Amino acid sequence: MQELAGCMSIADAVEGECTAVPKEDGLVDRNLTPDARAARDLATTSIIQPEGRRAVAAFLGRQDYEKIETRIGGLKADLMLGALREFAHRRGGQAVWSVCFGLHGETVNAIQKTVPVDGTILQILRAGYVFLHFPDERVVVSAEPADRSNRPAIFIGVRSSTDSSRFCEEWARYARKHNHLRGRAFFADGEIIERTKSYTWEDILLPEETVRTVRTHVEGFLRNVARLKGLGVKTRRGLIFSGPPGTGKTLLGKVMADTLNDVSFLWVSSRHIHNANSFAEILDVARFVAPTILFMEDMDFYTEDRARKGWAGLGDLLNQLDGAVDNEDIVTIATTNRLEVIEPALRSRPGRFDRIVEFEAMDEECRRKLLRRKLRYADISEEDIEHLVKATDDYTGAQLEELSNSIYILALQGDSARLDGFADGEKARCVPGGGDVEPVFVDLALIESALAEVQVRREGVMGFRVT
Repeated sequence: MQELAGCMSIADAVEGECTAVPKEDGLVDRNLTPDARAARDLATTSIIQPEGRRAVAAFLGRQDYEKIETRIGGLKADLMLGALREFAHRRGGQAVWSVCFGLHGETVNAIQKTVPVDGTILQILRAGYVFLHFPDERVVVSAEPADRSNRPAIFIGVRSSTDSSRFCEEWARYARKHNHLRGRAFFADGEIIERTKSYTWEDILLPEETVRTVRTHVEGFLRNVARLKGLGVKTRRGLIFSGPPGTGKTLLGKVMADTLNDVSFLWVSSRHIHNANSFAEILDVARFVAPTILFMEDMDFYTEDRARKGWAGLGDLLNQLDGAVDNEDIVTIATTNRLEVIEPALRSRPGRFDRIVEFEAMDEECRRKLLRRKLRYADISEEDIEHLVKATDDYTGAQLEELSNSIYILALQGDSARLDGFADGEKARCVPGGGDVEPVFVDLALIESALAEVQVRREGVMGFRVT
């Protein structure tokens, strides 16, 4: 933290020659209007006592200002505070001063958190005060960490010279519609999901019935929530994606995160579950940025049958999914490799999870499409493709991808050995294909070698089979 313009404290500035003008930071507006500048100067030249009460009172214009304080989960607090400055601007105001008050009257810059959004940095208040000037109202918003845990809550205080309750309601309403995570894909810790590749429905190969079920109960449901609400249908939905590893459950989550417009996508994994309160904080954010897809990856890690573990957080999750608070415009999707261990009150309870979608090994047509796609840079016959389709009857998508990778690796190793005896010019004439990607030659013997290697791995044997 830095001190104000070379001054040790506001009191020092009043008694000495130094002018107490705060250094401008991400929370304070530049080019203040004359009225806003005068209001700031009034506060910064008041005599500061511990907690800055005198400065706040001077800025608000009276001692008996209205005050509201509330405890908010860390990520939701970020969304509220991140939208504060823009809300003030929309309301015709300016942020004139941000500061922390020390125990002995020192004043230092407010503590901020920086969040990158679309290549720009958003400054969010983490501890301290922001002074807001409006034509007919003055407001001080304060933030203070409630604890030191990995997911700290924030005490947010609002002091208004007129009506703190009204200000809070308008601010919350604005922040719900205009926060930096709304309509985005992000992790439960608030990190925006950024990938080098954007996924589409063309990137995943599943049985038509599976795709139709998912798109109906996710895309179609969210698209028609207004009409469904009019028909008396609860506008929350829950699906469990169940099946062995590598069958496309996580990939389908990536597809939905990248293709659904105007829908927030909140990705939760076991690393985001710190304690029994985590579910309440996560669902609170999901409601705040709705419409939302809440994607809970590997749910079996933290929702095992109560008879097995009896974890207190499980009861809170049950209440959050279908309790006193209504989860309007939220689709909850959970993935699991072990459906049988999940608490029955979750997996067998419509209203929490309404559908179980089974993911299995790829059928013949899906295997054919995936192998042709993955081996599009291979010089391989149609007969050998069909041989691969028949030989991979119980393979998952992930196993087929590994098989394709092994085919390319073995093919390039064979090319290297075959070309070692040629000069550079002769090598160029021997390599098939052209363009940006040089195709590799694949024959039946190479295919059998790749199948043997992958089969050893599928059986859980360490190392590779020598052929």
